[in-house]
Amino acid sequence: MSIVLINATPLQITMAEAFAARHKSVLSEFEISIIIKSQRMAKVEGFSLSAKRTGPKVQATIGLTLEHSLRYALNSLHNWLRTNEAEYELVDGPDFSVRGVVEGFYGKPWSHEQKLKGIEFFADCNMNTYFLAPKDDPLQRFNWRSPFTSEYLDQTSELINRGKIHGIDFVLCVSPGLSVEYSNEADVDSVVTRFKQLTELGAKHFGMLWDDIAWEMQHDSDNARYASTAAAHADFTNRVWEKLQAHKEGAQLTVCPMHYSGRGNEPYIVDLGRELKSQINVMWTGRSICSEYLDIADAVIFERNALRPALYWDNFPVNDGGMQVNLSIGPVRGREKGLHRYSAGLLSNPMLQFEASQIPISTIGEYLWNTENYNPDEAWERALTTLVPHEEDRSALRRFLRTSMGTTVGGDPAPDLRQVFRVGVSAWRLGDMQKAAQIFKSEGEAIIASCIYLQNPHFSYPEIITEISPWLIKYQAGGETLIGLAEVLLTCSYDKTRMIITGPNEAPIRLKALAENLDNIKKNLFGDQIVGPINELATELQTYSL
Repeated sequence: MSIVLINATPLQITMAEAFAARHKSVLSEFEISIIIKSQRMAKVEGFSLSAKRTGPKVQATIGLTLEHSLRYALNSLHNWLRTNEAEYELVDGPDFSVRGVVEGFYGKPWSHEQKLKGIEFFADCNMNTYFLAPKDDPLQRFNWRSPFTSEYLDQTSELINRGKIHGIDFVLCVSPGLSVEYSNEADVDSVVTRFKQLTELGAKHFGMLWDDIAWEMQHDSDNARYASTAAAHADFTNRVWEKLQAHKEGAQLTVCPMHYSGRGNEPYIVDLGRELKSQINVMWTGRSICSEYLDIADAVIFERNALRPALYWDNFPVNDGGMQVNLSIGPVRGREKGLHRYSAGLLSNPMLQFEASQIPISTIGEYLWNTENYNPDEAWERALTTLVPHEEDRSALRRFLRTSMGTTVGGDPAPDLRQVFRVGVSAWRLGDMQKAAQIFKSEGEAIIASCIYLQNPHFSYPEIITEISPWLIKYQAGGETLIGLAEVLLTCSYDKTRMIITGPNEAPIRLKALAENLDNIKKNLFGDQIVGPINELATELQTYSL
């Protein structure tokens, strides 16, 4: 395997080497020669790609405006090499300017190795930004006044450098709001000291996060100085900004406001936007903390009041706090086409489960690159195929994952199981208990077989199995519940005269026990597809039991 670059910068050569190492399973078959040329593109991070191959030899020309856009062109080249096409011509570029992930959940932060792996994966998704802001990292929210330790800086340096060679802007954040004294210049300097430490490592983008803190100011000095908390946040952030610019001209700063969701016309947002330096980005989660949809109408309202477009902190597929019973494994939905024209960018807040998060994150990457052509279901299948190339393993995992597809706009948590119940319930409503029982028995057995397959030690993606293992317990129980439903149906009959289902006295008792046992496993799967119809049937049988 070799990738030879002509007219490339030293960074681009390093980027190509890192890319080739990551994707050696495909690229090892080829000898690739690429000419790099400067080219003005319609989209600032866009590229042109012209390639052809003769046997294992590949010749390509890539036109770029920005140095790091080479990563996106290499992604496209890699995808083409997995086809049988002999020639390839493409001019492409992203819709959203800022595209990426904000590790901003409550709970155990991702490990250092997961962060490194994440940077490479986000680059594969054509993303360009990774905000590090885990709520339960002590250095993030509690011990923010202390300078970073040498160990922390060593690890952060590795993350920043890994980001550079994969085109990912690694953004470090501070959340001082739990204990800060806004009027105290020493607190400003504590934040700036940290940012200065990070600029020495090559960092250029920083976050000031005021989310999830008390509305009231805690210090008498602040109450005496500021008319509102918004004024305090703006003043403190502006002072940090000025000192940061004096130290590192061109550095970027992004703020997460205290009031970070709603209509975008709240007094806090109006005051903050009016007083905050215009170069500073402001984050926004949309209408809700976890918004089912993000649309242009709300974006326009926010921009008019904050005096800048929103940088979306999109709380999908996050599952922290009370949502830890969920696996938000489906594709992103409910994000409007063209939203990029009214936005500074969008960052996804992922799940605590690093491996499982990669599936929805991949779909988010496709939406951020091209909102007009984004197809959630096709994007989801591409993500699954990339992450699980082994067809049988992928089939078993798909069956499980499609019982936890989320409930965002247009989504269905268990679309395949819904179809099973439509057919099965229709059968028992028409009085064919044998057919209905066979439908549910077959599905239950298939679920159990899939569950056993996934837990085989030879499964090709063991990391994701470790993460989803608590849900696999419920998955198997769901299969057993369907078999139990089938057994009860075989004891029932249909009264054609009254058009009702009847059964023995113990039938509704058995059904309610099945539903309760499944509900007692506190992990969410199947949506309402199993428990809902079972309880409905139990109520009917209780009314008309023999």
